[in-house]
Amino acid sequence: MRDIHLRLTGTQRIHEVLEAISKSQGFYFSYNSQVVPADSMITVARYEGKLLDFMTNTFGPAYEFKESPGYVIIRYAPRRMAVAIHVEKPRYGPMVVEGQITDAGNKKGVYLASIYERNALTSTLSGPTGNFKLTIRRPEETIWLTISKENYRDTTLALLPPVQVSTKQKGRRYWFAPEEGNGMGLDGTALGRFFTSSRQRIQRINLGGFFAYNPYQISLTPGLSSQGLFNSQVVNQVSLNIVGGHTAGVNGIEVGGVFNINQQRARYFQAAGLFNLVGNSMQGMQAAGLSNIVVREVWGVQVAGINNRAGSAAGAQVAGLFNVAGNVKGIQLAGIVNIAGNVNGVQLSGLVNVADSSDYPIGLINLIKNGDKSFAIELNESGTAQLTFRSGGRILYGLLGVGYRLNDNPMRYVLEAGIGIHIWQTTRFTLDAELASGISPDFKTTPEQQASFRVFPQFRFNRHWGIFAGPTVKYVLQPERTFQAGFMGGLRYRW
Repeated sequence: MRDIHLRLTGTQRIHEVLEAISKSQGFYFSYNSQVVPADSMITVARYEGKLLDFMTNTFGPAYEFKESPGYVIIRYAPRRMAVAIHVEKPRYGPMVVEGQITDAGNKKGVYLASIYERNALTSTLSGPTGNFKLTIRRPEETIWLTISKENYRDTTLALLPPVQVSTKQKGRRYWFAPEEGNGMGLDGTALGRFFTSSRQRIQRINLGGFFAYNPYQISLTPGLSSQGLFNSQVVNQVSLNIVGGHTAGVNGIEVGGVFNINQQRARYFQAAGLFNLVGNSMQGMQAAGLSNIVVREVWGVQVAGINNRAGSAAGAQVAGLFNVAGNVKGIQLAGIVNIAGNVNGVQLSGLVNVADSSDYPIGLINLIKNGDKSFAIELNESGTAQLTFRSGGRILYGLLGVGYRLNDNPMRYVLEAGIGIHIWQTTRFTLDAELASGISPDFKTTPEQQASFRVFPQFRFNRHWGIFAGPTVKYVLQPERTFQAGFMGGLRYRW
């Protein structure tokens, strides 16, 4: 590990010292705060030397320290493993590595340890007695066998082939992502828990945030893939899942006959017959016959037959029934319901929009936390008394009304829906404009239909009550096509 130089004064908490080292050296420390005493107090006036020596003196021999690009990983690993292996290398075919992993202290077998070769992207888990069997393709290359298990120090063995055909090995990209390694994104969803096997969870715990890149993979179902159990730790450029697949992520194109599951991120394009599930973020386009679920951010477009869900969305969510997201920057388009936090854009639904703040909701009912909701008793020039519910944001709102004609018109009932805009608002005065469509059914003959445009100046007595009145222009479609001018006014209660 690198050299460090510390100049500190007084007693400080360990996490404060680690932050000072991080800032000066340009990397991050990754650790589990439940097993690392980050709040303990230490006194370090001055230190110059190896980072590894400083960490060992600070935390003691029960901890292990590993470097990864951009990170120094602190693991609680008080126990050690002993490994005995036997290698079978037939003249033709893959290399078979068999062995047993035991606890170096009590000599008992270590159960469910991860054994993997990071270049061949193959792995397995040890059995109840610590026994394992791993088949490795490309045996002409040096095999780097790594054994990982929670609370144990990692062990790596180099297996040299009898004949080294070439010293030039393929380079493979790896990275460490501590937050993604815990898999909490997937485990927080019902589908993620259902489609993640216990062996995959153990593998994820053992390997932590270690991930690798690969050009492609093919899966029949999760676990039955070209990368085997290691599939959930690999990000692929092209991923083809005949029925469904469970990978670390995709950095290109992923297509699933039924479903796609990504532990980490998905980028560029993802399509599935039924659903896509991403445990971290999505960038690009995501399409599914039923549902798209992204635990964190979406940058791009989600299209689904039933619903889209995202931690936040920047782009567009388009669903046949409903969309759910945290903060939204862009548009939500749904057949029935949109639900969001703060919306910087447009919500368009066939029925309901729900948000903490949304200036441009377009729907019949808009339940906006920082918006307006009101009931009004109205009367127009034709003698129709109407009760109307208006709801929306600071600019656009929707309206639903039901009325009864007090004159001799045989079509007594009126149903109305529309959209309005707040043109001008002050403490006491508001100017609104509305477009509405109405129908007057008598359930026997062709109903009367009309569209209307109206402008309503409103005077507010106080925060809740106000009166309004203004001109209207109607276009009657049934029974005769004609324009009619009129007026409407009423009393409104808002909250």
